[in-house]
Amino acid sequence: MARRKGARAERATFDRMNDETPRSPGEAARLAQRTVWAAAARGWIEDREALLAGMTPVTARLIELAAIAPGQAVLDIASGSGDPAFSIASVVGPAGRVDGFDLVPEMVAGAQAIARARATENVTFRAVASELDIGGADITYDAITCRFGLMFMPDPAAALRTWRSSLRPGGRIALSTWAEFPVLRVVRDVVARRAPVPDVDPSAPGILALPTPDRLRAVLEQAGYEDVAVETLELPLFDDLPADQWWDLMARTAGPLVMLLAALPEETRSIVRADGIEVLGARHPSGVVSERGVALIASAVHRG
Repeated sequence: MARRKGARAERATFDRMNDETPRSPGEAARLAQRTVWAAAARGWIEDREALLAGMTPVTARLIELAAIAPGQAVLDIASGSGDPAFSIASVVGPAGRVDGFDLVPEMVAGAQAIARARATENVTFRAVASELDIGGADITYDAITCRFGLMFMPDPAAALRTWRSSLRPGGRIALSTWAEFPVLRVVRDVVARRAPVPDVDPSAPGILALPTPDRLRAVLEQAGYEDVAVETLELPLFDDLPADQWWDLMARTAGPLVMLLAALPEETRSIVRADGIEVLGARHPSGVVSERGVALIASAVHRG
């Protein structure tokens, strides 16, 4: 009963927050990201396995670079629908623990449901109002991970500095951002044929807000980490799906696209879908979509 009451209280807190006018640019940025990814949460939960398949190499590299081992306590930021937290939990084992935090209550609720269904006892998930809100833990973490979340945060260096305060001396952080996501422009151009599409501000939080090794290295060093290293990793983007299935997966899970499509009349959405399938088919005459992206994988140490 206490857990259900706690969940209702947490949901009420976020409902009140979303009804309020943001008091700062940071709050406005968080509200925008929360709104976008709440719209995509159902797709992320229902299509979880399809989405995670392409992320396996990133997750494995984060675990390796963070030197995660059995018995450790790990903080996973921007856990979404539960990964990489679940993958990390399988590494730390029953003697370890993983705390997964995310801004989006709908994502957290999905992760919590999966944890209950799996009877996974060494991982917990919590919705937070801010990436700076990781207080209240009675623990110092051995490692911190953040897979494709840092670039959506209004002040990445401040976030990293806050997390470092919960990392033991000698503990490691490993995180990823996107360097290239070429098909994003293709999808935006398809939608723009039929409806207005907002311009992307490269200085604002977003998928390509930390696209170079130098910028990613700089925010980690600014936050006080040492031994910073950044590498690149080419990834498939939901590979080997027919064009119609690929478009539908993106339309359910790519937060900005979900929002754009939701604002369109149903007839226009159908036309956009047909346009998208046609464009993807022309890009991939083999019959399956084989798009690629490039991730940056960073690691660093908190020397204390």
